[in-house]
Amino acid sequence: MAEPRKPHRLSLFSQRLDRVAYVAYFLGAVVPLAALALLGRSVLQQAGSETRPVLLATFAGLGTLSLGAFFALRRTSRQALEVLDRDNRQLATLLEASRDLAAAEHDDEARRTAVAHAARLVGGSALFLGPPDAAGHRPVLAEAGPSAAARRHAQADLERLAEAACEEERVASEALAGSATWQRGGLFATALACRSGEGAAGALVALRPLGAAEAEATASSLGTLARMLATALRNAELRETQRNFYTHATHQRVGARDAHMGAQGEHATAVARYAMRLGRALGLGEEQLRRLHTAALLHDLGMLGIAREQKDNQAAVRHHPALGAEMLSPIRLWGELAPIVRHHHEWWDGGGYPDGLAGEAIPLESRIIGLVEAFDSMTSAASYQLPRSPAAACESIRAAAGSQFDPALAGRLVELVERGELGP
Repeated sequence: MAEPRKPHRLSLFSQRLDRVAYVAYFLGAVVPLAALALLGRSVLQQAGSETRPVLLATFAGLGTLSLGAFFALRRTSRQALEVLDRDNRQLATLLEASRDLAAAEHDDEARRTAVAHAARLVGGSALFLGPPDAAGHRPVLAEAGPSAAARRHAQADLERLAEAACEEERVASEALAGSATWQRGGLFATALACRSGEGAAGALVALRPLGAAEAEATASSLGTLARMLATALRNAELRETQRNFYTHATHQRVGARDAHMGAQGEHATAVARYAMRLGRALGLGEEQLRRLHTAALLHDLGMLGIAREQKDNQAAVRHHPALGAEMLSPIRLWGELAPIVRHHHEWWDGGGYPDGLAGEAIPLESRIIGLVEAFDSMTSAASYQLPRSPAAACESIRAAAGSQFDPALAGRLVELVERGELGP
């Protein structure tokens, strides 16, 4: 966010509003007053001794009024600019808070984000007090700013304000007694309910070393922030529900595939475990690792489309990557996994299937899954062939590096196996 503008005390002409106001003042008051002074000079010369003091007093009064108007204009324009600056800073903070809250994946992240921006809005501290626990106390679920001392002196007051905000559906504000040890002049607290669903998810409480007038100036912005937090909490709850469904649905599909394949029932779990170990060694990000893990679990989903008695028919089995991709692509949650599943049997030299892709045209996740799947098939007792030792499997992988496997990935997998960091 841009740095806040400095106070307007150094120059009368530091801002455009100042310049417009003072130019208007100069043209509307100073110039006519100067013209009147020139005219008055000739009038004074012609005036008699009785009228001259009256004229002088009149001109002096006009000058004093003009000077008073100048200082009143100066003060008013400065106050207007300070209010404008404050409102602009609050708006910028709210815009940034909206962006950050929209990106919050979990409810605790949303609460931490909101209190951090609330503390910036008031120039003090902020806390989020959750629903009452079994003992009737509202736990502090997030805080930002130097609020620890205030909590020691005013915890009961904070809970009472939060209760009033949540139960009475109002903005609860008051000066906190006994808080002067935190900052000279004490604290002024404002509590707003944060509603998510049918009830209140808690209360956002802002603490500032200011008075009631300043508190009212930011109450509207705090209310907007509380509503944005409520929306973010609902979105986080929906994401959690989505993730829960996603996880259970994935494992159900894996279970169905395992039951269908019989003896190779643990293959998908082993491939996912090996893929994650290799992916972390390669330094993949969390989002890419999530895709890799789920795609590894579902990589043989297409086998559900092949009759069980055909599982040893290689011509039939070669269709399973394309079948798996077709099953995944219509489902929004799994759509991004379809290309990974489709291409996990492509070869580095282009000799694989179903599309004959080669080199880096094959998705990285597909290359990883194809490599670790081959390692698991060679070393697993549940495989269709006699299991080999990890060392023997590594020899086969070295021999196929550059033809079947990405040579860089193959080399890294062999290193992990030789260090005992990957294997059955």
